[in-house]
Amino acid sequence: MIRKLLLVGEVQGAHGVRGELSIEVFSDDKRRFKPGLSLICCSDSGETERKVESVNFSSKGAILGLSGITSREEALKQRGTQLFVRREDGLPLSENEYYTADLIGLHVFDREYGELGKLTDMFDTGAHYVLLVEKAGEADLLIPFIRQNIVEIDQQNERIRVKLPDGLYELYRRSNQ
Repeated sequence: MIRKLLLVGEVQGAHGVRGELSIEVFSDDKRRFKPGLSLICCSDSGETERKVESVNFSSKGAILGLSGITSREEALKQRGTQLFVRREDGLPLSENEYYTADLIGLHVFDREYGELGKLTDMFDTGAHYVLLVEKAGEADLLIPFIRQNIVEIDQQNERIRVKLPDGLYELYRRSNQ
């Protein structure tokens, strides 16, 4: 599923008294944030486009100054706001690289076991990414997102073909009984 907007971060709270925001960065490269970058800010109260005016980095993420937010009170109201960029503003991908957002929702298949479910999340373990595959009435399946396990990613047909590591399916089925 090719998405028009890519999730790059979430506002964790205010930083300082001038309206700066503490951001949890979801992008692999937090340095992607630069003054002038347009962000689509989505919250319960709606969607707003804002420009990045200032950027600083911390060990926890980024500290951003965004257009239209000039006080700590305004910044505090932004907590939980998700930050998106348009696809054309996304970081360039190399061959066999994908935006996580484009993979979420794809159906996952194994040649031996058939349809395993739908990819609902991906997370980084530090060593590699892991796919979280859910199927109604079944236990969640965690599949390491490594070359040995991924046979094909077919975004056009919304499918990921995998080859499960030995014993993983049996563990998955046993945990469901």
